[in-house]
This record gives sequence, C-alpha cells and structure tokens, in this order.
Amino acid sequence: MTGPALLSTHGLQARYGDFQALYGVDFEIAEGEVVALIGANGAGKSTLLKSIMGLLRVAPDMVRLNGRPVGGSQPHRMVAEGVAIVPEGRRLFAGMSVVDNLRVAMDHAASSRGEAWTLERVYALFPILKEKQGVLVQSLSGGQQQMVAIGRALLNQPRLLLCDEISLGLAPKVVREIYQSIPSISRNGTAVVLVEQDVGLAQSASNRLYCMLEGRVTLTGRSADMSREAIGEAYFGASHAVA
Repeated sequence: MTGPALLSTHGLQARYGDFQALYGVDFEIAEGEVVALIGANGAGKSTLLKSIMGLLRVAPDMVRLNGRPVGGSQPHRMVAEGVAIVPEGRRLFAGMSVVDNLRVAMDHAASSRGEAWTLERVYALFPILKEKQGVLVQSLSGGQQQMVAIGRALLNQPRLLLCDEISLGLAPKVVREIYQSIPSISRNGTAVVLVEQDVGLAQSASNRLYCMLEGRVTLTGRSADMSREAIGEAYFGASHAVA
C-alpha cells in the first residue's frame, strides 16, 4: 500500500439472515490507490462493497474510515463521509435525462471535498455525456449508461469510489474506454475499488489486488507481482487450479 489506510476492514463478517457470506475479511486501501477485487460468482466481492457502504449491517469496528469506526453506518452517512458506489446494474433513474441523473448526486454530495468533481469535469471524462445530456437515460447504450453511473458517483465528491462489476455485459471496446477513465479518477486523489471477474483487466488497472473465495481473502499483493499460477490457485482453490 502506498500510504496510510483511507479505509480498512478488520475481521469483517457479514450475513444474509442465517447465511454467512464473509469470514474475517481484512482489507485496506490508501488515498488515490486503485485496488481490484477478483473472484468467481459468490466469492463475496459484492458483499464486501455492501458491507463497506452500509447496505449490510456489520459491527462498527469492522469497517474504519481514516481510523474511525463506521461499520453499520447508514448509506447516506457513508456518502456524506465521502464514500460512493457504482452499483452492479447501474440503477439509474429512468424517465430522467442524463444531466438530471447527474444533478441528483450534486444535491447529496459530501461537502468535505468542496467541488473536486463538477459537471464539466465529468463531461471532460466522458465527452459523449455532454452530447447526450438532454437524452433520457433509458435511450442510451449500456456503455453510456455506465458512464452516467460513474459520473453520478463522482459528483458525490468521493474520497473512495466503489465500482461493482462496471464491465459486466459491455463490449470490449466500451470496457476499454471506461477503464481508461480510472487513472484520471485516482490522480484526483480518489481511491478506487474495482470488483472485476476479468483477471487480466483487474491486474492491468490496479495497484494492488485481493482475490476472494467463499467469503475469504485467499491472495493479496501488488498486482504487477501476481503470477498466473498463484491467482489460479487463489481464484479456484488449490485443488481446482488450472495450468
């Protein structure tokens, strides 16, 4: 890690009713760092993001922001603290235009960072959104909708941006275009967590990587140092790793 932890989890456990989804997960990310979370479906990646964001109830000390316990805080409180999420499936406001979807976030932005992100900065990041700003979001392509979802999250002025499967269902060319925005976001000082099933994409886009399997972290380290063999064992379990 490149500096002190902006956000960390400590022995994080999470449940959906009687089903335990996370078992003692330790995770950390520094300001401006890009960290990837990889693993198969059901590994616990999205559950970790939900636990951080307050969408699942966890004990206060299990999630810390700048060293302060914030576990179990309501999602709107996490947004006010500077944590934003790009949810799987985008969840835009149908019947509203691109610009109106973006302005919703501006009304609920974290005040601690001022206006690090403005409409014009989002339009500079994704120029097609300026062209389409008056268009209803349901008329956009999947990739353009994903750009709106990312822009909306950025206009919350986050110190930490949680991205849940932002490449899901998109054409490779569109995925590349969206992932090209990540360095610009992190250079602004925003830390980014990328939940991603494409291992190669996750490695190339991140500083560090965590692999999860069945609710546990099975591998972590610098993305550039990870071998295919080590990732295979961590991703599938040693007994199912492929050469």
